Amino acid sequence: MQAHTIHVVSKADPIKYILSRPVLSGRLAKWAVLLKQYDLVFVSQKAVKGQVIADFFADHPVPAKWELSDELPGEEIFYVDILPPWKMYFDGAARRDGAGAGVVFISPQNHVMPYSFTLTQFCSNNVAEYQALILGLQMAIEISVRDMDIYGDSQLVISQVLDEYEVRKEDLIPYHRQALQLLNQLDSINIGHVPRSANKLADALANFAATLALGAEESMQVPVCNRWAIPLLETVEDIDTTYMIIVYTTDEDDWRQPIIDFLDHQKLPNDPRHKVEVHRRAPKFLYYKGTLYRRSFLGHWLRCLNKDEATEAMHEAHSGICGAHQS
Repeated sequence: MQAHTIHVVSKADPIKYILSRPVLSGRLAKWAVLLKQYDLVFVSQKAVKGQVIADFFADHPVPAKWELSDELPGEEIFYVDILPPWKMYFDGAARRDGAGAGVVFISPQNHVMPYSFTLTQFCSNNVAEYQALILGLQMAIEISVRDMDIYGDSQLVISQVLDEYEVRKEDLIPYHRQALQLLNQLDSINIGHVPRSANKLADALANFAATLALGAEESMQVPVCNRWAIPLLETVEDIDTTYMIIVYTTDEDDWRQPIIDFLDHQKLPNDPRHKVEVHRRAPKFLYYKGTLYRRSFLGHWLRCLNKDEATEAMHEAHSGICGAHQS
């Protein structure tokens, strides 16, 4: 290809996303360098927007003798849906009786994934902030997240990671070095400072973990539910003195359990046919933090539901304002 001039014709401006990013890092930077190695001529029917793209076209002028043909496929063929990056909010909290870290992930589909950690050693508030950042980056790498926007309310940690502030305290140097090593494993990152009011969930998780002060080998699952203690003010005549307890029992197995057993304990069912099926399907799943996920065809991790959760999800999807638009 380097021996010829290549004309790239497109209606969708596929290089617009690459060249218009404010920070070219990781995979995007490699693509930009690769594009500049070839004698490419980019032609588009759309108006050129952004100084970066305008400068790029100026360096690769279109020959006057070459005309754009009108016989091109429709817009829908060249349409590329670019999902927004993942978002991660982190916060740390340190007290006299314990320290904690909170991390909140928001997927491109706006799914919220909160996590709370009790730090096993006493530390300063800045160390707790670094701990939260490092824990969040480790989790992102484990679930194969490569493009992510990172936000925290610690001006010191954010500025040090961006090399705007010098790391002067010796106790922060190893954490700063570890955070940079993890950040270099991501393809595209955007780090920004947010006020505490915009980081409430991560702050609450960090303070919650610091209050619990669990031991090194202890863990706890705390469900958060929406409830109201007294639904209605009832009169004495309306109160029924009969109390009933209804228990629903079912012998139906959870379809997720054999896959979880294999991923977590390498345990297979006794049935040979079922054993082969579980062994074949397991690579498509991920068991992380007590939740089973399955990779979709687009590469997204989808949370696996049991029968009751699936029924509830279908009911929500086919009712309300979306009900008339479902087939």
